Amino acid sequence: MRRAVIYVLIVLIVGLVIYAFQPPKQMGEGDAAPNVTLNLLNGETRTLADYKGKVVVLDFWATWCAPCRFTMPKMIQFHNRHRDQDVVVIGVAVDVTSRAEIEQFVTEMGVNYPIAVDSDATAKSAYQIKSLTTLFIIDKEGHILRRMEGYDPQNTIQTLEDTVKRAP
Repeated sequence: MRRAVIYVLIVLIVGLVIYAFQPPKQMGEGDAAPNVTLNLLNGETRTLADYKGKVVVLDFWATWCAPCRFTMPKMIQFHNRHRDQDVVVIGVAVDVTSRAEIEQFVTEMGVNYPIAVDSDATAKSAYQIKSLTTLFIIDKEGHILRRMEGYDPQNTIQTLEDTVKRAP
């Protein structure tokens, strides 16, 4: 009897240890988008809730990220095609560099959509960003329609277009 109790306790402890080290579920389709505060380069402070009623594309990037440099011109084109619709593109700079360096980079790239500076990594943490570039497409009610990690020159923008078209 005593051996059985010890055996059960060992199994329970092992089970708890395994459970404790399980990675959290990655945020994705159908989840409520975290309502983070966005400090925009133009000095405005917005929350994601301010964009309710619009489809929001959050593009997490950094100045040192090579794939992000390839994505930006495509995001500018996407923004230009959809700017008169209920679609908002917001770039979220996760750099630890200075605000001036981010502003210079954005100017050099010709970015014409809002850029938020996430210097304290609040948005990066809330959206569980592990790699760059990462895009989130959020529907008009604030739910994640799609999470896209990395840049695929053949498919990223087409997938973005298709997802925005099916947004309620």
